[in-house]
Amino acid sequence: MADRVFLHIGAPKSGSTFVQSLLWRHRAGLRQDGLLVPGRTPFDHNLASMAVRTEIPGSPIQRRAAATWGRLLGRLRQWPGSVVLSNEWFCWADAAGVDRALAELAPAPVHLIFTARALAHQVPAAWQETLKVGSGESLDRFVERLDEAEARWSWSTIDPAESLVRWARSVPVERVHLVTVPPRGSDPALLWQRVCHVLGVDADVYDADTPRANESLGVESASLLQRAGPQLRAAILDEDAGWTDPYRWLRNYLGHQLLVPRGGARIALPEPLVAQLAGRARRSVVVLAEQGYDVVGSLDDLLLTDQPARGRSPDEVSDGELLGVALPLVVELLAEVRRQTLRAEAADRRPQEPDPSQASAHSPPTAPSGDL
Repeated sequence: MADRVFLHIGAPKSGSTFVQSLLWRHRAGLRQDGLLVPGRTPFDHNLASMAVRTEIPGSPIQRRAAATWGRLLGRLRQWPGSVVLSNEWFCWADAAGVDRALAELAPAPVHLIFTARALAHQVPAAWQETLKVGSGESLDRFVERLDEAEARWSWSTIDPAESLVRWARSVPVERVHLVTVPPRGSDPALLWQRVCHVLGVDADVYDADTPRANESLGVESASLLQRAGPQLRAAILDEDAGWTDPYRWLRNYLGHQLLVPRGGARIALPEPLVAQLAGRARRSVVVLAEQGYDVVGSLDDLLLTDQPARGRSPDEVSDGELLGVALPLVVELLAEVRRQTLRAEAADRRPQEPDPSQASAHSPPTAPSGDL
């Protein structure tokens, strides 16, 4: 049985992807150092979080999630050292899901890791994620809806005073680790070093200079998705669409592959919203300081309100700037449609090899098929 389980539960848009990429990149070396990253792919940990949340009861994906969670539990029961599971959506679990997960991980001592980021930096990043799957909400409306506790993006997931406290009520305080995201301009490796400190491994042994894709949209691209996202989502969600389609076509292809590389101005918050988030952050820090958690970094990191240099509010983006993003995008998409069509036509013209299993020894060869 594992002697310790480190459960990295969140928060979304707090450097979690960076940490996870390094855990999986270095999993062989970590294993030699006694720290197991179980599973076949990082998505296994995503499925594990779905099993804990029981998000879609009775569905095929929920059954797959339950099976994956069971497999991971079996693996940690066989491992004599420490184990780390990491997915930012564990934090979305309700109280019943938390209790069930902790009970299923017993008797291994569970250590919670929560990577927390200044809300003034986290909220624009979170808003972008909703745009990448077809939301058309304004930034102001997105913040208003954070009060809806049942929503995926809510204060109950991104504010550690709600999310971490919900998980930590059944875990000894000395095993609750709040890792703060360093200020802008810090060495990116510093977050990795802070997490490794909790895990009990030497961060310097593991290269943290791995290239990371910048997943941030420029404010112009974000505004384009805000305007067009709902129609784009409707276009791909026909009767044959699965739950992954918005992620495949909108988030990964349109968002990350086509729009992110175009760059643009960074998203900046209008002053009233900065002040609103600063007030929330101060209240959150008071709650966290009272809990007595192991803070790796500084609670002051959560109070930062600095905005990106030369950043712009989405409200400042003009129709002309939207057209400047959309026109090259149309050109690129048309060129891609042409490439794919020509490739498919060339494949249709290639002679097809006969399948021996479909013909007797005395049958004549099958002629190539296909429209020419």
